[in-house]
Amino acid sequence: MNKVEGARSTTDWTFPEKTTIRAYYAGMFLYWGALYVYSPILSVYAQSLGASFTTVGMVVGAYGFVQMWLRIPLGVWSDRLGRRLPFLYAGHFFNLVGCLGLAMAPTPMYLVVFRGVLGISAATWVAFTVLFASYFPPDQSPKAMGVVTAINGISLIIVNGFGGQIAQMWGMGATFYVGAILAAMGLIVTVPIKEHRATHQPPTFRQIWRIITHPALMLIAVITALNHYSFWATTFGFIPLHAENLGASKFVLGIIGVAALVPYTLTAPMNHHFAARLGENRAAFIGIMVMAVTMLVVPLINNLPLLAVSQGASGFGRGLVYPLLMGLSIREISGEDRATAMGVFQAVYAIGMFLGPMTAGAVADAVGLSGAFIIAGTVSVIAAAAALILLGRTNDLSKRG
Repeated sequence: MNKVEGARSTTDWTFPEKTTIRAYYAGMFLYWGALYVYSPILSVYAQSLGASFTTVGMVVGAYGFVQMWLRIPLGVWSDRLGRRLPFLYAGHFFNLVGCLGLAMAPTPMYLVVFRGVLGISAATWVAFTVLFASYFPPDQSPKAMGVVTAINGISLIIVNGFGGQIAQMWGMGATFYVGAILAAMGLIVTVPIKEHRATHQPPTFRQIWRIITHPALMLIAVITALNHYSFWATTFGFIPLHAENLGASKFVLGIIGVAALVPYTLTAPMNHHFAARLGENRAAFIGIMVMAVTMLVVPLINNLPLLAVSQGASGFGRGLVYPLLMGLSIREISGEDRATAMGVFQAVYAIGMFLGPMTAGAVADAVGLSGAFIIAGTVSVIAAAAALILLGRTNDLSKRG
């Protein structure tokens, strides 16, 4: 058994005091709120500044592009420091800078730059997830990720609903200022969080390379990247533009976002029950296939209520699969290496977050929005097939790692 898979006792964790856990929950809620309060109107706002579909894809995708490059270094840095908390503060700080930059952006290219700044913030999610996972026994990491995903979803539900209403009442730019306020609040509420600094030796570069090339980790990360390619091309990319073409107001754009997030949030904490009953590979297959179908039918949808229903189904599928894959990605990794492993996982799937909107924008400019949705759905079908066939082999792959 190698260093990456080194056995850990179930006592290698300590649940924190209530003040810390409450501050963590509040900080994570505000962190995601600042990142997504403007998401219902971002692509529409970019078009209002003169962006083409391709440029809209750049605005949405810049967020993933930065994460693609930063998540592994931040995970390694966190593991070498033995600290997670400084990265939580950094996340809130870059949220503040990015939201203010978006609010004052005069052209679409400025939106690209400051979405990249928000990508720096999102890259610190590595530390958020690993810190919370440390509060649970190692064999309960999928359950821990379900709780994290649920809090993430609750935050997104609330801010998407309010974000659309804020844009309707005070203009789209107001949502960015609200994001900056949430980021400042996040900095404040994070102060009570305490962590125990790790006393282990920092990982060597050889150990880091072993984590990065861990076969099971990479397989799960690639499947997640394919799924994120499609999700970011649609729900967080061009679904709002399709909705606007159907006559949606800014408020309704927020409601459609909420429609996707409510089932996601309700399903996420129960993902381990689905996985136990169906098997991990079949649960992931069903979740991704549900998302694929909702993407493929978008060109056929010509009314807003049906679009909201399809987004709700997509949210159910995402809640079933995303926390499951996130938990599986670190299940076979020892505690001191988990931030590096989570950084690898999140960096690989960030490739999908970047390429999905970028290619969807180019396709939409070339053949129309329908082509973008069809390609996204096709990629999800490929991801679902890979999950069904390959996820059952992760234990064998771990032994080779």
